Amino acid sequence: MASRPRRWFAYSLIGMFLFLSSAITLAAILLLRRGKLPRTGLITGNSMEPVLRGPRFTWTCPDCSQTQEFALDTCKSHRPIRCRWCNTLDPKSAIDFETKEGIEEKILSGDQVRYATLRSMRSLRAMEIAKSLAQPSGLVRGDIVVFQEAQDAKREVKRVIGFPSEQIAIASGDVFVNGERWSKTLEQSLRQSILLDAWEGAMLSQKSRPQNRWNACWFLTDGVFDGALGPRSLGNENNAVDADAVERRLVFGTPTRTFHDNQLLDNQLAVNAHDSHAIVPVQDFGFAFQVIAPETAWEIRCQMHSPVYDTDISLSWNGTELMLKSGEETVRTHLVIQQDRPIWVAIAMVDGYLVAGCQNAEWFRRKLSLKAEDSTSVKVGVKFPIEIAPISGRLAIDQLIVFRDIHYRGNGDSETQNWEPGDQLIVLGDNVSASSDSRDRWPDGLPTQAVKGVVLQTESPIEVLLRQRP
Repeated sequence: MASRPRRWFAYSLIGMFLFLSSAITLAAILLLRRGKLPRTGLITGNSMEPVLRGPRFTWTCPDCSQTQEFALDTCKSHRPIRCRWCNTLDPKSAIDFETKEGIEEKILSGDQVRYATLRSMRSLRAMEIAKSLAQPSGLVRGDIVVFQEAQDAKREVKRVIGFPSEQIAIASGDVFVNGERWSKTLEQSLRQSILLDAWEGAMLSQKSRPQNRWNACWFLTDGVFDGALGPRSLGNENNAVDADAVERRLVFGTPTRTFHDNQLLDNQLAVNAHDSHAIVPVQDFGFAFQVIAPETAWEIRCQMHSPVYDTDISLSWNGTELMLKSGEETVRTHLVIQQDRPIWVAIAMVDGYLVAGCQNAEWFRRKLSLKAEDSTSVKVGVKFPIEIAPISGRLAIDQLIVFRDIHYRGNGDSETQNWEPGDQLIVLGDNVSASSDSRDRWPDGLPTQAVKGVVLQTESPIEVLLRQRP
């Protein structure tokens, strides 16, 4: 006859069951939480320069004593470096980057970035996915993704350009999706733009600063420009145009560098020590300026000239409202500008549109028409890429930056390239010269399952640009 189990044995079984249940539940919660927490990684290559900085080599010019940083992936052994400030070629800078002997202390580590898993992105972008503004995977075109090609391979970063079942092409420096040019929002464009130049009031010498609260700004007052400029900055004293006309405008351009008898901006990247890229003019560029609290109304006219577009836009401020006008289109927007919280106004020609807005909102968008005349017939020095002319009132500009969009080139520096990736992704690097990507490495696309996460960019678009300053 079997005896009844003792009471303590029953309690032990119940306790063990509760313990195991709690442990399993806690482990599941921790795993779920770990999947949602951002992860960190170190950038080990320079394909996403200058938005994400990889290892960099620091070098000081023996002539002008300017210390500069170059993307390590672009440094070629036994080739001298040319100073980006004084244009001097230093023969002694031709060193062996393969062995890195004696230069370890001159190599800086890459950026530490945070990225979210695709599980997190699907959760964060649930509304966008429902509205077909994001892919079911949680990805959006333009995302910087972290991926791992194989289990034992290192993790890398690139920008997602194309998705499964799409036809992707590069032409004229831009990306085309199913035959249509990819038109980025102003914020997207700013986040992947390349800084060409920057000016800030703090760069003014003490001698040139009047003792008033406008002492570190440009003045644009009733048709007269007054301010101080650096050696590489806006408004070169040797501009090949009428001196009186320049005095009434703020201009950007290098008259000594020409393409097809026209004065244009090019696709060179300052962080590249040795660039094997073909130098070509770019058509997508813009500028942004920081406005501090204005005390009076003002109006300015901005003109922009590229190889294929000519456009202008006027901005007028009446104290509470900013009016933007270009062609037949007019937009008005209310701004609250405080002395301690200045606002940035950005204007750009990008992807065939003239766009304007601030760091977190787009105000104006107009489709551009191609030039009627042949761009090769424009005389040298007549048109600067960017011109800002004061019309009336007084405007104080505390900071001003000039930037350009990425100018994509195909494999082997070809002007065009096409993909039909099937069920794969097309990924490209921002530093076109230093990136090995879908142009050559994955011509059939990168598997979606190789993506481990999306880089989280918490900085504002303007901050992303400003951190590119040398």
